[in-house]
Amino acid sequence: LPAACFQAMAPPHPCRRVRLQRLLAGAVVSFVLTGQKIAPSSWAFLAVPGLRSAGRAPGVLARAGADGDLRASIEGMPAREMKRELEAAGVDASDLFEKADLVERLLLLRTGEIQGTPPAETAAETAAQAAEPAAVEAPEAAAASSQEILDKCRAMSVKELRTQLGSRGISWADALEKSELVSRLVPVLAEEANFSKSGRLSPGLVGKLSGAELDQELSDSSTPLLLDVYATWCGPCKMMAPQMDAAARNLGQRVRMAKMDSDEEPEVSTRLRVGGLPTVILFDRSGKEVARQEGALMESQILSFVSNAGF
Repeated sequence: LPAACFQAMAPPHPCRRVRLQRLLAGAVVSFVLTGQKIAPSSWAFLAVPGLRSAGRAPGVLARAGADGDLRASIEGMPAREMKRELEAAGVDASDLFEKADLVERLLLLRTGEIQGTPPAETAAETAAQAAEPAAVEAPEAAAASSQEILDKCRAMSVKELRTQLGSRGISWADALEKSELVSRLVPVLAEEANFSKSGRLSPGLVGKLSGAELDQELSDSSTPLLLDVYATWCGPCKMMAPQMDAAARNLGQRVRMAKMDSDEEPEVSTRLRVGGLPTVILFDRSGKEVARQEGALMESQILSFVSNAGF
């Protein structure tokens, strides 16, 4: 085989290498089956753009440098712009959530290794998409969020931000920049801070309180408080736990949902006159007990328990 072909077996682009290897393999098979040698002049059909017969020509090195410049250019783009370009070219990017993955796919598109089917759209629609802002910045002066909450969110990693949003049932898959994740979490945390005086309770969730934190919550007049006094060894308590979670999701911001371990807080349990487990106690906005129920309750019973008290 011509020496130039072997000298070109490791071109900078993997697709070129695969193409050349396949052509060489086909020539070898032809020789084995027919015994016919191929004249050197016939190897012209193996020519690969950018390769010359004398090994790695300057054009190949130039192409490698161009690919590096192209990658650097793409890496400097906002992730949302990358995704918009991929979608405009008809390349699916719905499975990409990391910027590095978007870089790789857009690089493949621009180098012609993958092709898509551009969706039919009008010029006006294309212009409107191009005019959209690349990212939504976190609201610095939002009324419901403090600088402390904003700084806390900015200090989180992308993975932590996604976990915080996901645990609250908030979608984050379409948020490609960290600033977008921050902008979604800040108002939620600010709302939660206003929802709970101790900061331990969140809308739609059951939060565990200590005795001191319970006293803080009882001094808060924002919403009624439903307390589940339980023990880790109590079978009915374990059975009721998912029912409390379901009721909390249903009640949302209407009622603060809390639980307290009676073994960890024996003095508070005695003060609340807890005689059996689990015991559910409902407090009004002034912190006064208005109803209680001993024994495990189902979600529908918990909701009725709250509504019968007028909440």
